[in-house]
Amino acid sequence: MRFTHISGKRRIFEKLRREGRISRAELARKCSLTRPAVSAIVEELIADGLVRELGPGRSTGGKPPIMLEFVPEARCAIGINLGGDGLIEGVLCNLSCGVLRSESVAYENNFENILQGSERLVRMLSNSISGGVLAGVGIAVSGLVDNHGIVVHSSLDIVGKPLAEMLEHNAGVPVKVERRPNAAALAEALFGAGRDASRLVYLTSGFGVGAGLVINNEIFTGSHGFAGEVGRMHLPDSRVLEEAARPSEMLRKYADATGMCVDMDEFICRYQAGDRLADSMVLENARFMAYAAGIAAELFDPDALVLGGDVLEFGERHFETFRREFLAVSTAAALGKPPVVVRSMFGRRGVAVGGAQIILDSLIQ
Repeated sequence: MRFTHISGKRRIFEKLRREGRISRAELARKCSLTRPAVSAIVEELIADGLVRELGPGRSTGGKPPIMLEFVPEARCAIGINLGGDGLIEGVLCNLSCGVLRSESVAYENNFENILQGSERLVRMLSNSISGGVLAGVGIAVSGLVDNHGIVVHSSLDIVGKPLAEMLEHNAGVPVKVERRPNAAALAEALFGAGRDASRLVYLTSGFGVGAGLVINNEIFTGSHGFAGEVGRMHLPDSRVLEEAARPSEMLRKYADATGMCVDMDEFICRYQAGDRLADSMVLENARFMAYAAGIAAELFDPDALVLGGDVLEFGERHFETFRREFLAVSTAAALGKPPVVVRSMFGRRGVAVGGAQIILDSLIQ
């Protein structure tokens, strides 16, 4: 994205989404707008069915204010998580980030099968819509997505393919494509662990390693769409972060060292049971992630750092190691102004939820 002036209508829309119920006078004060401007915008939102009047609120000495209520069910969107694990996961969300339904379908890694699976998922989720309007579909994909919504790099058979265009044509609603970390970061910034942050860095490790950057509730993508690709970062020992820190690499290294092939659930059980090798690998992963977070934080000076992805399954000790290692190298922490370091609130579902929010958050410009 490229930052632009935030319109008064968007400021009011965002405030209503977060507050739920508020008066016109409070909107004018909190959005730094005149009361006539607020009244005109509110009337537009009422006409669009996004806001309704509740009646008089509590008086503070004068005439009781007319309270306004946001209508989250007025619009909904479908968010799709297209990762590299053979499943397409989808959610139907309302305007307040409430998940109305979730579904998943298996896919094979060829474009036609991915498109068909996505269409099937959209049909399944659309059947749950009652009363609201489907605003669109947001697809969060593994790979690099440029600022035109084109997938330019991925292990999936979607590079340069018209996934959004064909799904939009067949579904009859707008479709947008975004990187998975960006989508998850937006969900956390709007309604999750970073909802009070003006600048948020979201770091994830799962199928790959990546970061999402959100500034003033808008995804920061950089000049070409590639901001946040920390997985390609080189560690001090010259290894690439993604190759060193993704959980699947840990399983491979564990199998090489022990001769035992285990899945992630078994690996976590061994770690929790005190397996020394598993323990050292998990803590090394935390240090790798903290190294990447430290560089991202030095560049963007966030007030919140959110850790998400599969590494959350490693539990409290991994997270506390990550947090401690990050704060040890943080300039802001050294000066007494550390960012809040928290776990993702949405967890694995955050990618799909964020896909839906990419659509819903763009309704008002």
